[in-house]
Amino acid sequence: MSEGVLPAPAYEAGQYVICRSGGVWRVSESDVGTVLLVEHESGAEKTLPAGSEEIVRAIASRETILEAIERVAYIRTIEAPNAKARMRLYDEAMRKYDEIEWIKIIKTVYLRQREKRLMPNEIAYAGKAKGYFHGEISVLLEMPLQKVEQHIGSVI
Repeated sequence: MSEGVLPAPAYEAGQYVICRSGGVWRVSESDVGTVLLVEHESGAEKTLPAGSEEIVRAIASRETILEAIERVAYIRTIEAPNAKARMRLYDEAMRKYDEIEWIKIIKTVYLRQREKRLMPNEIAYAGKAKGYFHGEISVLLEMPLQKVEQHIGSVI
């Protein structure tokens, strides 16, 4: 292996991961050459080569998620001078695969929708951010996905 190149992390069966294509997935099987994933919400399956860049990271810890939920009311929205800049900021936030960034997108789109200033594609960004964030909450707090928004509302 060349210097500076890290080996791909190995994921164990039962572990939950975040995938680039969206959502939270459970590692069903993992061996030297492949990883079998099951999507948390739908139960869909996919097989990836070991070390695939499709798997971004393991889901956050329970403590990280609880802290993020408590901070929701205090997290700022994304502000941009125009639609093009806002889309760029959404893209940058999504590439970070971070709970706080997902909350920023969800809050921004929610408020823009309430104000009837929503642009096409913004709902898709919020949907993907919710898929990640709400999926993590659902797994870590052992609650059905459809109860997550209600839970967040009760905390904030």
